[in-house]
Amino acid sequence: MHVQPRWEILDEVGSTSTELLVRAAADPDAWPDRSVLLARRQVSGRGRAGRAWTTDAHHALTFSILLRPAVPTDRWSWLPLLAGVAVVQALHEFQPDGAAPPHEVACGLKWPNDVVHLGGTEVLPEWGCLRKVGGLLAEILPDRSGVVVGIGINLDGDELPVPWAGSVAELGVRTTPEGLARAIHSRLSDPIAAWEAGEDPTSIVAPACLTLGTHVRVTLPGDEVIEGEAVDLATDGALRVRAGSEERVVHAGDVAHVRPA
Repeated sequence: MHVQPRWEILDEVGSTSTELLVRAAADPDAWPDRSVLLARRQVSGRGRAGRAWTTDAHHALTFSILLRPAVPTDRWSWLPLLAGVAVVQALHEFQPDGAAPPHEVACGLKWPNDVVHLGGTEVLPEWGCLRKVGGLLAEILPDRSGVVVGIGINLDGDELPVPWAGSVAELGVRTTPEGLARAIHSRLSDPIAAWEAGEDPTSIVAPACLTLGTHVRVTLPGDEVIEGEAVDLATDGALRVRAGSEERVVHAGDVAHVRPA
């Protein structure tokens, strides 16, 4: 029997993901698959590698989705990328005709968990014309019964923290935080269902992944640096990089887009 997901909107929270992890662990039945916790203001958000993020509803969307996928846990590493595909599809849905930057793809994913657009007017070191408009972070529940995927999107450019940050307003997207969250939530159904049905997740994610086919510099944990072409995604969603005569599989690291391959 299908159980309707729960939607809860808070005025302020430290971190939507932390709050949802706590609530789902304390009362699992109250938080079924695809449940959402959205905050109008987030004061202690977390990004990859523990980076902090503070937002409010005037400038950003911050929400978390609880997923209880019907696949083995060793395949859950795909979830941030699959959720990223839903974000990209939702953003395309909101773009008015002619609003996209003059590039083949208006927005996409920068591996492993950034949502970017291609409309930067200045070429920046390690980013080129890419501008980060959002990010995703997945965390597994303590009892491993599900995954919380936190999603943050810059709605406008009023409070961008770094030169390579961007906003969906630059894509012509004009919507409310809840409207965009509901569009992402709706778009998530197809990639998750296809993945659960056994479709190769690479075929779902690769068309949206702008990192593939580019020359990258990857700083690995421990500060080892490798440079080469991002050629494909591995069976667990890791990035395959051809560096000289060898191929490396990258599971974690900061990826800089040096130039097109």
